[in-house]
Amino acid sequence: MKKIALFLATFLMISTVSAFSFGDFLNFQDDTGEVALINLEGPITPTAGGFSAGMTPGEVRELNQRAEERDVDAIVYEINSGGGAVVASKDVQRSIEDVDVPTVCRIRDVGASGAYLFSLGCDSIVADSASITGSIGVSSSYLEFSDLMEDVGVNHVNITVGDRKEIGSPYKEPDEEDVEVLEGKAQIIGDDFLGEVSEARNLSDQQTERVGTGEIFLGSEARDLELVDSLGGRQQAIEEAEQMTDKRLNPVRVDVTPEFDFLSLLLPGIEVNLFGEDSPLQAEL
Repeated sequence: MKKIALFLATFLMISTVSAFSFGDFLNFQDDTGEVALINLEGPITPTAGGFSAGMTPGEVRELNQRAEERDVDAIVYEINSGGGAVVASKDVQRSIEDVDVPTVCRIRDVGASGAYLFSLGCDSIVADSASITGSIGVSSSYLEFSDLMEDVGVNHVNITVGDRKEIGSPYKEPDEEDVEVLEGKAQIIGDDFLGEVSEARNLSDQQTERVGTGEIFLGSEARDLELVDSLGGRQQAIEEAEQMTDKRLNPVRVDVTPEFDFLSLLLPGIEVNLFGEDSPLQAEL
């Protein structure tokens, strides 16, 4: 009788241990997932052209779609960009905000100006202590060579209606009022940029004034100013994604296959622009 009781006790103990082990195994399986690593590098442009390296809102949307098709649990965007076109930067930000899974923006060497703007779309921002970020301001410039045309005896005839229609034309020297108008436009864009940063990062008035100078900040400075959430590299970004998902995440690379453009072989880098490549109407962040 004692042997039977001992056998039953041993059997129950082994069964219990096995059940716990199997349950732990199932929990372990449920607690693992994938995090997509997406590179966002180069200048931010509305559309791709020629052999110029950079990113476009369309490419970012495609990368996000590929990550979603893989059913990843989070996305880490690895940023290396000094900014670019204003509206394109905002479109990239909107694309990141539309993602349904947790997102982390990791600033590598540079994540400044327009690139910092779109990083606000992430749930968390990570930078290295030596990363270059900030540059919260607007730059607008164009070439003007009216004096050169006069020296070589070339006249530019342009019939316009509207006193300020020719603002930004490379064939006309801007007067004081022209400059004031352009500065006003840039100021509006700059104020909007700074206001969005201040709201998204919940900055104090003192912090907002400090970052609104347009200067760049190292990652360590950006952390003190609360422009980024933490310091570190890829592993730190993945760990933050794991905290948001409560899962152990395996990184997977998500890339876009570049399209072959035969015309770009014949006309590399040539783009059609109604306002001119350096028009002030194309302010950059």
